[in-house]
Amino acid sequence: MDRSDFAQRLNSIVIPEGISEEERNKSVLPISEALVQMMPNSLFRYRPCDENNPEQLKNNIKAFRDDNIYASTADKFNDPYDTLVRYDINGIKELVSSLFLPDTLIQIKRYLEQGNNLPESWKQYYPSLDLDNLKTQFIDFDINTAEEYIENQKKKVLSNIDFYYPILAEMSKRFVTIACFCESVQSIAMWSHYACSHQGFALEYNFRATLIKGVENCALFPVIYDDERYDASSFMAYSFLNLMGVKILNPDAMSHIKCSLHKAKLWEYEKEWRILNYTPRITITDVPSVIHYPPIAIYYGARMPFQIKMQLHEIAQSKKMTEYEMFIDYSSPKYEMCYRLFNG
Repeated sequence: MDRSDFAQRLNSIVIPEGISEEERNKSVLPISEALVQMMPNSLFRYRPCDENNPEQLKNNIKAFRDDNIYASTADKFNDPYDTLVRYDINGIKELVSSLFLPDTLIQIKRYLEQGNNLPESWKQYYPSLDLDNLKTQFIDFDINTAEEYIENQKKKVLSNIDFYYPILAEMSKRFVTIACFCESVQSIAMWSHYACSHQGFALEYNFRATLIKGVENCALFPVIYDDERYDASSFMAYSFLNLMGVKILNPDAMSHIKCSLHKAKLWEYEKEWRILNYTPRITITDVPSVIHYPPIAIYYGARMPFQIKMQLHEIAQSKKMTEYEMFIDYSSPKYEMCYRLFNG
């Protein structure tokens, strides 16, 4: 199974909030099976070692010493489109405008008075709208004497959509924290971009055990590369309505995962996997979270300063960890970093 197949499987599975744990486990089983097939034995995390940024250097060395992986929110990533959702703003506005037409409101009033379900056109954006809440607002409302009120309410809601939707799209980047990994330790681009021009290091992890034991409130997924951004119209409508005080259930409890995995196809060379940490938080924050998980090996960049290498070597020895160093094979025709055992 490749990433395209995984994307189709993930996006086809919708898990409404509020279903039983048994139903949820049954629904996510195809995703778990896909991850078992796809997950490499090793994944690598590139870390910078910039002597001109002593605080960052200190933090990266300490994280290695403590077996900590720091996960940050996507709004801190270098690509502003990373995890940025899209939504059908015109479709949502047309739907909202239609809801404020007197004839439509009369129809809704009748639906509610008769105890019927919502019209089909509503379900795309409001699949789990609270009918009791609607009944309170509509059944005792005299539509025929309130045209001006209805028009003002429509303008207010449309204005709120224009104001809040871009904010909600950015906020969606902060629902979870993310730690990034790569399938390869031999990528020139990865060493150049994420390890301070080959001055940093990379840590090797074996996460296959997490498929069985798991890590609390965390899950590991491959990044989905696509030319089109993830369509989160339903999720955005859910977020908007809750913000406006209309309490509904999330139509897809997997939405925060799907939003966090989509990235432009031009980044495909990264072969990225992500740990998503969705630990419940009181507020949506950009404070990094910490995942405690030990690496199995360390790789020193080809340009790593000797003093820093010796500092990391001392830590690696205390952990009885395998050590490698990257180098350039001048006789090779490949644009690929090589590695060999490092013996100090």
